[in-house]
Amino acid sequence: MAFQQFGIDISEFQAGIDFDEIVSEGVEFVILRGAYHLSKDEEFENFYAQAKERNLPVGAYLYTIATTPQEAREEANFLINNVLAGKQFELPIYIDIEDEIYYSRSPSDNSAVVKAFCDTLEANNFFTGVYASTYFFATYLDDSMLKAFTHWVAQWSRELTFSDMSVVGMWQFGGSTNYLRSNMIAGMVVDQNYMYKDFPTIIKSYGLNGFARADVPVSAIPYSVGVLKKGDRNAGVYLLKQNILLLRSTGVITQGVDDNNIFGEGTETAVKQIQRAARITEDGIAGAQTIRAIRTLLAARLN
Repeated sequence: MAFQQFGIDISEFQAGIDFDEIVSEGVEFVILRGAYHLSKDEEFENFYAQAKERNLPVGAYLYTIATTPQEAREEANFLINNVLAGKQFELPIYIDIEDEIYYSRSPSDNSAVVKAFCDTLEANNFFTGVYASTYFFATYLDDSMLKAFTHWVAQWSRELTFSDMSVVGMWQFGGSTNYLRSNMIAGMVVDQNYMYKDFPTIIKSYGLNGFARADVPVSAIPYSVGVLKKGDRNAGVYLLKQNILLLRSTGVITQGVDDNNIFGEGTETAVKQIQRAARITEDGIAGAQTIRAIRTLLAARLN
């Protein structure tokens, strides 16, 4: 993958970790546990302040034990009101679903919990995602219900073999067992991660996670949004739609976009019109070639 950064995720179990040392060892971002169910992580405020002092991008997660969508919404609102409020997060806000209470439940019921949590975060202007292991995704979740949300996948091995890499933005690859690096960071055993999407640029551009929306020039829209296609719902889709509307205003295309934040039929038709204008394959899927075509078409008409 073209974009890759190294980071760690920590909680109160890593109390006392030396932030100067983690930076010196190459850590480029941190994901903090914000809460366990309805209990705030005791080290969250301390870790958040230390990360911000060192200009480290920050994400957060809640370890869920919700068993109904309503309980998941309660967890999400607790996180918003008691952890996220008044702060800025350059990385997604995740629901961590891995507890053994989900083993005896249906994948669709478990995914309904995740979706309720993520929908609540999205409704409050947060970029959200789901964390689970490759085995948990395959066994205890119906991932067809969760494709709209970025995935943080745990697989402690030499490579990530997730079934659909297009939805993966983060890979947790090691903790007590680490096949790629030393399992120690700043003298502690710490879970380690690679980030594959430029979340800080996407989140700031979209005005999410406590940031005010920025007016981002076309040239700054990252290719790292990945491949966007019908059914997707994320910040990358929003950025794509803004470019489509710009192209429509210049007369390159006539098709508008869908009114919601989903890549729907209108957006697919608009992408095909762009591809036709650029004389590339008309498949309605916005990948790197289509994003490059959008930039080229806009540059020719706006400059």
